[in-house]
Amino acid sequence: MREQQQQLEYNFFMETQQLNVYEQYTYSYPHKHAYRKLEKPIDLNKVWEREDTSNLFAYVHIPFCEMRCGFCNLFTIANPKEGVDRYLNALQREALEYKKSIPNIQFEEYAIGGGTPTFLEEDELAKMLSIFKNDLGVNTQSKYGSIEASPKSINKEKIHLIEEFGIDRISMGVQSWIEEETKLLGRPQSVNAVVRAVEDIASSKVPEFNLDLIYGIHSQTKESWLYSIDRTLEYSPTEIFLYPLYTRALTGLAKMQHSNEDNRLYLFRIGRDYLLENGYMQTSMRCFRRADAPIIKNNYTSTKDGMIGIGAGARSYTQNLHYSSNYAVSRKATKNIINEYSLKEEFTTIDYGFYLKEEEQLIRFLVKSLIDGGCLNKEAFRTRFGKDISTINIIQRLFDFNWLEENEDYLQLNKSGMEMEDAIGPMLFSENVKFLMSEYNLT
Repeated sequence: MREQQQQLEYNFFMETQQLNVYEQYTYSYPHKHAYRKLEKPIDLNKVWEREDTSNLFAYVHIPFCEMRCGFCNLFTIANPKEGVDRYLNALQREALEYKKSIPNIQFEEYAIGGGTPTFLEEDELAKMLSIFKNDLGVNTQSKYGSIEASPKSINKEKIHLIEEFGIDRISMGVQSWIEEETKLLGRPQSVNAVVRAVEDIASSKVPEFNLDLIYGIHSQTKESWLYSIDRTLEYSPTEIFLYPLYTRALTGLAKMQHSNEDNRLYLFRIGRDYLLENGYMQTSMRCFRRADAPIIKNNYTSTKDGMIGIGAGARSYTQNLHYSSNYAVSRKATKNIINEYSLKEEFTTIDYGFYLKEEEQLIRFLVKSLIDGGCLNKEAFRTRFGKDISTINIIQRLFDFNWLEENEDYLQLNKSGMEMEDAIGPMLFSENVKFLMSEYNLT
């Protein structure tokens, strides 16, 4: 029986390797590499006129960092010499256009990401937060929201601003507590700077904070991995995210070739089991939440509610259209997109994205339910698509792999299934999306 299971997993691994989609995070669907120029631009108010806009997710993208980490393929540039204020002014124009074009717009949850939002100087950060709150209309005090930070750019003054705006959570990448390992990531940082940043956040009035760690670093060992986890546990963060090190095209790491791919699953299991033994519960492949932390409750549901993203690189979702600006990794291409965005006077039309027919909407429901840290509500699926989840072939395949558990109301990945989230996600992709991704010209 075990040999049969191993053969199934091997065949699956080879299939995903051939698709060249294994090493990626599947947070949403379809992948941004499937987006294309729309045949005809569509007015913003037309995009949203038939959507329920009373329960949305808000996102703002700040595409600036103090350095470009070697593993990073996010839409960001390091240390821009100029143009930040121009970008924030464009952000305000876009926010005001949404408020004007969509009547009764209401947000239930939000995130401020990038890039690194805390790269902004204090006055710039205050301006951005004011735009988000007052011009877009996000009630940061009463709704649940999170902001990204880095050890080098966060300070007490910026934390005070975050407190003032009522933001609930700060998320920061530590990656490793060993300087030699962060250098191999193309992210040189002082442990003293990390200690200062974590202590400032932990002692603040911000209710929650998350720290990221990376496994699979070149020369990383079981002992060095557990050392980084232990140092993190000293501060009892609300959440700890464990990220596998992936080597992606056009990143610094792809040139350095510093990774430890063969050791990743071994290190992940060590880290997972250690956190489970030390008061954390696993909510997805990556996320471990402190067992005594309050459960977050709100009305936003990612499988049915929309999202509005502002800023270059931000994505927005309706039921049948996902859209954004273009995407790039290289500094030159990213800078050009940011400049084009910053000079834009009107944000009244959408011209780049992906239309979701019913098949793609169904796949998105599966991805967001199973891969995005949740579970699949069988009755909600039946109500939405008029069929039973057991009729979906790919679901039976997940049961064959013994990666899925079922009770009367839900389906959910089990412990083994969570290990394979980054392979299961692409396994669900439609042939059309896989083709578009393979044809995408990354710059």
